[in-house]
Amino acid sequence: MSAVDDEKLTTITSNLDTHEVIYTPLNGTRHEIRLLTLHPDAEEHNQICCTLSHAELKPSKSSDFPAYEALSYVWGKPNFSELILLNDQDFFITPCLKYALSCLRYKTQPRVLWVDALCINQSDILERNHQVSLMREIYSKCQRDIAWLDPVVGVAFKSDDIYNHPKLAQMETSIRKGMELMHTIVEKDHNTLGQLFGAYHDGGYILEYNEEICLRDLFDMPFLWKRLWVMQELSLAPNLVMMCKGAELGWDSMSALLKDQPYMDAFHMMDSHAYNLPNWSDMFDRIKLIEDQRRLFSKPGLVDSKLMDVLTRFREVESTDPRDRIYGLLGLVTDDHGIHADYTKSVQDLYRETTISLINMSGNLDILCQNPFENSAGHKALQQLEDAMPSWVTEFNSRHGDCAEFIFAQRDIFNAGFKTCETPCRLLGTRSDILIVRGVILGAVGPILQVKCQDYSARDMLKLYFSEEAILKPKSLTYAPTFGAKKLTSGETCSRAFWRTLAKDCTLPPRMRRLRSKEVRSLDKVNMEKLSDETMITVNTICVEYDLYRDRSLFSKCLGNVLDYSGIESKFSTLSVGNPYGHYATKDHMFVVTKNGLYVLARPYVEEGDVVAVLDGGKVPMILRKTDPVSEKSTEDTYRIVGPAYVHGFMDGKAEVGVTEGWLAKQDIFSMSYQVPQNGVLPPMPP
Repeated sequence: MSAVDDEKLTTITSNLDTHEVIYTPLNGTRHEIRLLTLHPDAEEHNQICCTLSHAELKPSKSSDFPAYEALSYVWGKPNFSELILLNDQDFFITPCLKYALSCLRYKTQPRVLWVDALCINQSDILERNHQVSLMREIYSKCQRDIAWLDPVVGVAFKSDDIYNHPKLAQMETSIRKGMELMHTIVEKDHNTLGQLFGAYHDGGYILEYNEEICLRDLFDMPFLWKRLWVMQELSLAPNLVMMCKGAELGWDSMSALLKDQPYMDAFHMMDSHAYNLPNWSDMFDRIKLIEDQRRLFSKPGLVDSKLMDVLTRFREVESTDPRDRIYGLLGLVTDDHGIHADYTKSVQDLYRETTISLINMSGNLDILCQNPFENSAGHKALQQLEDAMPSWVTEFNSRHGDCAEFIFAQRDIFNAGFKTCETPCRLLGTRSDILIVRGVILGAVGPILQVKCQDYSARDMLKLYFSEEAILKPKSLTYAPTFGAKKLTSGETCSRAFWRTLAKDCTLPPRMRRLRSKEVRSLDKVNMEKLSDETMITVNTICVEYDLYRDRSLFSKCLGNVLDYSGIESKFSTLSVGNPYGHYATKDHMFVVTKNGLYVLARPYVEEGDVVAVLDGGKVPMILRKTDPVSEKSTEDTYRIVGPAYVHGFMDGKAEVGVTEGWLAKQDIFSMSYQVPQNGVLPPMPP
């Protein structure tokens, strides 16, 4: 063990030895917290001295309400090597916090702060759990929150002494310049705008390369913008300021800029540098997410901030502890979700509890059918990994870059199943691993003719599953799936049903909606010509021409029906589905046909024999995979969830019609994990 490791162990042990002296118990019934008084010192390099005091978030008199600033920062590596004086006791903290406190310390007067690492007894799990439950109050009742932009946290340096690195001053200068530039842009300073003005298409403002760098150092580089806990803190504070050593920028400035969309759209970056720097609007992705959440809480009246929306909104940010994916955002949720911070609970148990809570609160299966955390390689249960959770449990810790592309971005385009599901959820097994849902099985996937990792044009796939006659004589082949003795046919040609399946029968996102009858007829002519041409790769669907929002990631990352397009003139044209120069690759989506003739667009890991089901509470159909019986005595079929699917003709309640008319039957469907129950026996159905 190195000397550095020995020192770390010593400092951590020393902190544990002083915890009982420093931290006196808090009164939970009065919502007590601790506040940190940062004492002044005229000598910048003198030891940092702080004291802790108790304060009530719900005092009996309003005059007794505590006045404090909250600090949002990044902890950095758990290297507790810096010494401060806390309540007259030696206490070791990380270099990141030591540097922040030294910069925030006033020269002549004390400063009262709330700092999680010092105001919470980190060695007391019960206290930590309770204080986490108070986060919403702590940050919403502070005078202001300081978003501390540390430029070196998360940056790889050869030396651990990062706060004496010669690049630190240079990086801080760049952040300060970025703040100054943003201030002049927001204030619409005529001198600055005159220098930036350029003939860019309709005459916008062009940012030079050095200005791009400063803005990137301000809004993209600091690790603070990637830290999950900070999202809650910045969203709740009534007043917010971005701060680095020697400079600050009020959040109100950014809020005003984001509201002035035409003005914001007038700015552009030099095209020559676009390959290695984010676009102008890309720069504000995380800022926009925080601002959206802040606006929710600033609206008058009852705030409606749903758990599903909050988890989805901040799915791109990072956390070290996978349980923080839930606990770190609960303060932003107004739902009665019933989840309480408990760090003694395992990740698997927490994610199971959260999935169940989402289903019970919504009364639908959106979290299963339109799961924003779905891994592009499939759920770990499908990969049969040892640490797999049940396939119906959402893997909330999936990295955003590993998540699958949404088959359906908006939540209300389709209504395949009965509107609601049974709640509370029916669960079986010693660990509640088996979820029982009601639904209709439409059919089983037939032979998959595509070769994995091979590219295909739309014409290639049509010829694989049908004959050349589908192109040469399209009217001779019709789409007619069968259910026992029942054949469903509307006279639609199989070629039209084929391209509608590839297009998911929708316009292109972000203004995604169902295709209209006239559009289908018009597109059929276009797509039949494309399918007849051996040089064409894709089929077309409708998109909005010159769509203001089309390629602006600032808006296109939003989910659900949250975009307001009122007042935008709709000019429609046809564009290719997917990359017009790229073939259909089996890594993205897979076109398959069921044994009874249904056309399906599914995930690429679909297999022959998987079943297609429409579940109660599911807006889109699901692909399920039958598992081996858990025991010889088991009579119930059990399945793992594979993923969502588009099933042509069954996206608007047709399954319910089949149940009513008798050619389909509804049944209990058991969804379970890869691991069988410990006793190997599937528990009986409850009476």
